[in-house]
Amino acid sequence: MSTNTTEKLPQSVLNLLTSSRFIHLATCLNNKPHVSLMNYTFFHQDNTNIIIISTPKKTTKYDNIISNPNVSILIHDWISVKNTPESTNETNNDNDNNDNRRNSLYELLANFNKNELSRVSVMLDGQAKVIDKSKDKSKFDFYKSLHLNNCKIDQLQAKNYIENDDNALILIEIKSCKVTDTDNNVEEY
Repeated sequence: MSTNTTEKLPQSVLNLLTSSRFIHLATCLNNKPHVSLMNYTFFHQDNTNIIIISTPKKTTKYDNIISNPNVSILIHDWISVKNTPESTNETNNDNDNNDNRRNSLYELLANFNKNELSRVSVMLDGQAKVIDKSKDKSKFDFYKSLHLNNCKIDQLQAKNYIENDDNALILIEIKSCKVTDTDNNVEEY
């Protein structure tokens, strides 16, 4: 079942969108896809679900959005652990007790996270629109403020992307949603 913006997303998807920091944004122009890892802000109001991003205007994704506003977004809650010396217990440290405690804590947290996560992948389709500051300053300022307030963890980096006059503020209205879990169960909204 496809959704329109008046239908609600499931609470699990809303929770994921409000708790995650990054999405994979897919744009396309002339049958050539392009994917970008993006910092974003999720905003939900009156059954409308919006993702706010900002990007330099001299990028492939910006050019693609101007020409083709249809986008896809991937967000997931899966854990991946790199095969590093820290994760494989191959470090040579003078203090074995600290290593053992660190590894025990890591294992505890990793197991806790594995048990707590629902392990889903969410694909969202949407319509992207660049907000023109000169045409609607109050709307631009409102969404820019939301995006800045949401990005406090990476304030300096986010501030550079959001406040730079050569960058665009883009709203993506979510049009449909597909949720897939690790058992390959698929639900569409």
